[in-house]
Amino acid sequence: MSRLKKLALGLCLSSALGFAACSSQSTQQSLEPKISSCPPLNSTLQFAVGTANVAGAIGLNTLETLRQDSGSNCIAGASLLDDAPTIVGPTGFVVPNVAAAGVDAGTNTISGSLVTSLVGTNAVSTFNPGTENPGLASSYGFLPAVQTNSQVTPTFTPYALPFYATTQLLYIGGPPAFVPPADSGGTHTSTRDGSFPSGYLGYTLGFVNFAAAPVVGSYTLNVVIPTGQNLNTGTSGKGTKTATAAITSITPLATWAVGPTFVSDGAGGGTITTNFTGAGTEEYIEAVDQGPGGMGGNSACVSSTSLSVSYPIYYTFKVTPGTATVTVPDDIGPAPPGKAQGHTFCTTADNAAGAVTGGDQVEVYGFAVDYPLFASAFPQSTGNPTPAITGTSGQDDVTLSPATMTGTE
Repeated sequence: MSRLKKLALGLCLSSALGFAACSSQSTQQSLEPKISSCPPLNSTLQFAVGTANVAGAIGLNTLETLRQDSGSNCIAGASLLDDAPTIVGPTGFVVPNVAAAGVDAGTNTISGSLVTSLVGTNAVSTFNPGTENPGLASSYGFLPAVQTNSQVTPTFTPYALPFYATTQLLYIGGPPAFVPPADSGGTHTSTRDGSFPSGYLGYTLGFVNFAAAPVVGSYTLNVVIPTGQNLNTGTSGKGTKTATAAITSITPLATWAVGPTFVSDGAGGGTITTNFTGAGTEEYIEAVDQGPGGMGGNSACVSSTSLSVSYPIYYTFKVTPGTATVTVPDDIGPAPPGKAQGHTFCTTADNAAGAVTGGDQVEVYGFAVDYPLFASAFPQSTGNPTPAITGTSGQDDVTLSPATMTGTE
């Protein structure tokens, strides 16, 4: 497929969520019925900032939502597919001098820009890494843009966090905390049950943090949104949404210095010790099945032969802040809707069937927040253009633990 055809495909896919239709004006007039589109600017932008305590290193935390409003042929709460976010911090906020920051290094700006050329390249910046998808202000947090063109390959994987750090983790919502609602096809076990796009590992958790020291003051988020092409003049239109948020205190949440630890029960589940006694509005544990020996490949213990699931597999546990232990059930593994679930983590016996020695390796880490993450995240906030995204402090603070890897079961 030519580069121009690939770009056209990407623009056509975008039109389904409100961008320009791909047919010519004369062709469009011959269609019946006419295509209805949602004006991209019929959306509401929300923005919140706070501190990110990453095992004792204090950085900036952010959370944004950009969702379609109702009316004008729009789907309330839906996300745009293409835009360019830029955060401007107050005087004294400085982006660190690291390669990942590109032209943002040493400034008070975390920037992105629209990709408008097939042959030219944008300057490398935080949200324009050059060789990867440009950044997007999505319906819940900054994400790599999900678009198809000749320059990048679509991805459903969120950013590894924090930005600018050498050690990073992925935060993805999985069962039992984040499970798709039941539909006519049955009760979903997770987004890995064969009903969702390949590569979609789970729900985004919204917060995006940066290894850049936060300062008190006002932070502005500008999002440039393409509004389509004028078919008479050939010019492209765009608009800008703006939102501000403030940090009034740089006192972080308690440090989560020692990562959670997992002990297998030998039957597919086990117990996680959180190793955290700090406070927060909500607390979560991520347990990531990295496969046998961290080798990846297909899951050997999926209960249905009709389902093939690749590692990693994300499980998320919502716990009462300060809870010391978390029980991991034996059988909450991926399965088609309505089907019996297999082991959460493959045991030595499970993997032996595939001529693999030992059980799966499990990586665990935790985080706590002082705002209503669960209610503002999907699927809970589906259809809501403006979920509440700040806590009583008016900030979005988060504390994050280091990760620990458990040996084979």
